[in-house]
Amino acid sequence: MALADQYDGFLIDLDGVVWLGHELIEGSARALEALSEAGKPVAFVTNSPRISPAEQARVMQEQGVQADASQIVTAGSTLLSLALDELGSGAGVFATGTPGFFQQVVDAGLNPLEQVDWEMAEGVLVTGHPRFDYGELKAASMAARGGVFFAATGRDPTMPMADGLWPGTGSILAAIETASGRKARIAGKPERPIFLAGLEVLGLPEGAKVAMIGDRLDTDVGGAQAAGLDGILVTGNDSIPPGTETTPDHEIESLAGLIL
Repeated sequence: MALADQYDGFLIDLDGVVWLGHELIEGSARALEALSEAGKPVAFVTNSPRISPAEQARVMQEQGVQADASQIVTAGSTLLSLALDELGSGAGVFATGTPGFFQQVVDAGLNPLEQVDWEMAEGVLVTGHPRFDYGELKAASMAARGGVFFAATGRDPTMPMADGLWPGTGSILAAIETASGRKARIAGKPERPIFLAGLEVLGLPEGAKVAMIGDRLDTDVGGAQAAGLDGILVTGNDSIPPGTETTPDHEIESLAGLIL
């Protein structure tokens, strides 16, 4: 019996599981197709806020994966939901992130501020991006030190890419937390809200057996187990932090291992 047969539905990470740097990992498209054919609902749950759910769906569609934006839950969308609940529409926030994330901030009804306007910020939203600099560190840490709402998409220190592990949001957040003397709320994995959002996408009845599939023990597997789900570790691109003691419910080398 294939591993997929043991579950009613799946939450699936993207980076390091479905793709590396938006290039599909071998076998992932066929595995997702097989899950669809078997009637196993899937929600993609990712800590990456770099592009919107609609853009992530488009990238998968262009590579032959039938995915819809409604299936994708990102730590960015979860972060914006937390910010709106806390601050309300129209609030001024200082954010770090890609142009794609800034567009999501605007679309959510929040007002992203320039670095020089950090004193006006009602919140600080932290996501990773490759051009993070000292000016952003200064503005974010000074605003956060003032006691405003302070949250980030996650603490992943690295993210898997085709040429190896790149610094992740957690590396940037560590600098801001050190400079501000404050700890941020976390919107993404391993915290519970993003898993609950993924379960809502699946729409399965209470008692359904669901597993989270990811390449990190700390955020994917550990977070899923804390939320009452099984955690399946993809070992082919795994980055296990020192001291991690989490034991996955199952291990597979790639997503294809679900259907073999």
